[in-house]
Amino acid sequence: MPRYSSRPNRPGHYSAYPRESPSPRKLWKYTGAAGCLIFILLLIKSSPVPTTPNLHPFGPTAHRPPSNPSNTTNPSEPRWSNHWRWLNPFSGSITDDEHRSVLPPPRERPPIYTYYDQDAEKDQGIKAAENKLLLIWRRAWWAQGFKPVVLGKAEAMNNPLYERFQVRKMEHTLGADMMRWLAWGQMGQGILSNWLVLPMGPYHDHLLSFLRRGEYPKLTRYEDLHLGLFSSDKASIEAALKEALDAPNLAKSTSLRDLLSSETFAVDPKPSAIAFYHSTTLADQYKAVSASLTDSKATGLLLLADLIISHLHLTFLNTFSSGIAILTPHRSHTLLIHYPAITLANALATCSSSPIPTSCPPNNPSCTPCSSSQPVALSTPQSYENSSTLFTIGTIPHPYTLASLLSKTAALSIPHIRRNSARDPWLVSTTSKTLGSTLGGPDRLVPFKESVASEASASRSLWLVAEEEGQDESSALSRKELEWYFGFALPAYNVSTLSDPTTLKTSTITAALASPALYRPTFSSSSSSSSSRSVAEEDSKTSLGNKELEHQRTLLAHAKSVLEMDAGSNSGIGSRWKGRRRTGSKDDDDVSEERVRMAAEAWHLADAEAWRFVRAWGARGREERGEWEGGEKRFVGRGAWGD
Repeated sequence: MPRYSSRPNRPGHYSAYPRESPSPRKLWKYTGAAGCLIFILLLIKSSPVPTTPNLHPFGPTAHRPPSNPSNTTNPSEPRWSNHWRWLNPFSGSITDDEHRSVLPPPRERPPIYTYYDQDAEKDQGIKAAENKLLLIWRRAWWAQGFKPVVLGKAEAMNNPLYERFQVRKMEHTLGADMMRWLAWGQMGQGILSNWLVLPMGPYHDHLLSFLRRGEYPKLTRYEDLHLGLFSSDKASIEAALKEALDAPNLAKSTSLRDLLSSETFAVDPKPSAIAFYHSTTLADQYKAVSASLTDSKATGLLLLADLIISHLHLTFLNTFSSGIAILTPHRSHTLLIHYPAITLANALATCSSSPIPTSCPPNNPSCTPCSSSQPVALSTPQSYENSSTLFTIGTIPHPYTLASLLSKTAALSIPHIRRNSARDPWLVSTTSKTLGSTLGGPDRLVPFKESVASEASASRSLWLVAEEEGQDESSALSRKELEWYFGFALPAYNVSTLSDPTTLKTSTITAALASPALYRPTFSSSSSSSSSRSVAEEDSKTSLGNKELEHQRTLLAHAKSVLEMDAGSNSGIGSRWKGRRRTGSKDDDDVSEERVRMAAEAWHLADAEAWRFVRAWGARGREERGEWEGGEKRFVGRGAWGD
């Protein structure tokens, strides 16, 4: 029998205080009001937030901050997020998106300023030559981790001290020097450089590393650089300008330095990684260029530009005295995808044209000149070597591409990948020299990411994606991108042959390795191996016949087409596969290949993570430079960018 509680039931709140039920008319009224309120709230939430219009349409233009790249959602493009936990082996554990790579936060690029008066009346030939020198200056400082900015009269006129400057009488040379400092003072703290002052030293040079920190506690000049380079905070620049404008000998002086007391400047020793092509230096060390400047300034400036490019190239070769290594893991099956890297290495090893071929940079008179009689050491190791004197060029293929090349077939299947392929073959082979052969792929990811993107290693290596094409100007293999990466022009680099490696002729591949016009790489298991073996012996191990090379070309083209199918989007594959019967149609074949690609990524998790990381790392660098260049073109014009 049910048990009943002896506790009496108490009346509820509504029974103790009864209320009259609303009439149906009022009920409909309240319901309608609530629905309207919900609709208005949803409308406000979905509408974009209005932006504040520009309230100063005639004021100076300002640089916009770069967009957040982590919002990229296009599955066919690289996706990344910036986070300090970038050394986690798998990015998906941080982003909850296995196709989004986690990159280190971008390093702050401190601005370095130079002054150039574009409005001055000059011959068009002289202007074109000066624009070429400005482009050389920009490229060299950008490659060293700085943000080069060209200032002009507009910045100087915006300085509050410009009115005091206008009413003072002074020599023309002092006025030009004063305008340069006024423009610099308007921008605040930073580095002021002559556009004939260039960095010519290793990336980790002490002075360059100090300048990249962006902290300049006092006004500093450097010995033997004349008026070529200064660093300072904003207060010191303003104090120096006021002291110069109030100097009693202002009308007779020709340089701002003569107006300042010795206590105003802190003098640092002569830097070993900075070169200044001052007129005195040209007259003493480069007489041919100096004489040409006297005869025809436009011609002399063009010769000076060629001389500076050759010295920048020579500095690169002297910095990496052990040569250039082209990583070629599994090269008997993947020689075709390494052809762009071999071509680039040959271009780097080819001496740049120079009006004085045996000359050295002014800051390094004891350099080793570039000479065809002493060719640069090129090697093709299968494993990465961590050396500060060796520059490495690596090409990483997608796991699907590598599986297809190693299996020598485009008809891959999921059982074939699981049963007949070792896991993460590219990463294991690439890191075997530094990490041994016992570790698995995931344990190798962190050291590999450090070698690609850490500040200690990023300056001595270049990593490419095998599926990248070089025809587009924004691609990693384009001449323009490579010249900004290295900091100097590459005259011997022919990008037209790299537009698509799948269209290369067999004779072109052979020429890259055997042409006497280029330096032939020494195929070896490590960069330190002896190169005394005969050419015939090496050819028997690395050369490919026409039939085999044609087969690699077909496999690479097929792999590219598979990777272009909704790359990185699992939802698209699942929606196309769900509820579909296998009818043998082309759509079914595409879905099947996409499933094989997904299986290759799942089976080779570490290789896929490394491929996405390298792809995102290169894309972010190109995007950063593209945004900066697009903004700076508004201030300096197109002629100074080599367009």
